Amino acid sequence: MSDAEAMQLRAEGLANEAKTHGVVDPPVVALIRWTSLTDNGVVVAACLREAGFDALGAANGIWFPGAGVGPAQMSAYELARYVCDAEYTIHPKYLQPLTDAQWGLQYDYWVEWLVPCLEGLGAHPSEPPTRDTFVAQAVQGKISWDPYSSVQGTPEYASSIEKTVLLNQTCPVYSMAVWGE
Repeated sequence: MSDAEAMQLRAEGLANEAKTHGVVDPPVVALIRWTSLTDNGVVVAACLREAGFDALGAANGIWFPGAGVGPAQMSAYELARYVCDAEYTIHPKYLQPLTDAQWGLQYDYWVEWLVPCLEGLGAHPSEPPTRDTFVAQAVQGKISWDPYSSVQGTPEYASSIEKTVLLNQTCPVYSMAVWGE
């Protein structure tokens, strides 16, 4: 993907985000740096904290402890989120459909690293399907097994935002090897 293509996809994504979240007349925001699926949540949460919102982030998410974002703050939050997403946009290469080989790498990472990491925290992910079954289904858009989501819903980790963030930070859901990094 060329730089021009990446910037065009960024512009399209930001226009869609502004429309979806009701950001009227969105400001032009310079890209500070591209992020990946493994660092976007942390970086955007830090940006939101600088904007005055109590956000916690990990590789694959942003959470709000306490009461979260109240209705009176929602418009300001949507604008701050737009600005933070614009400054630290996920590079479009991470958002493209994965190939068979990439899904295979993701499966290997989940089985060989993520599952043992989750088990080390006392979680019990479900049994994986075979690699071939997983890859075939994933390429069709049907994720039949995800060790992470089977743990996130457990009372142990659903009991607090802080525990969920710790889980995300300790056992990242994505391996950058999927993208050759």
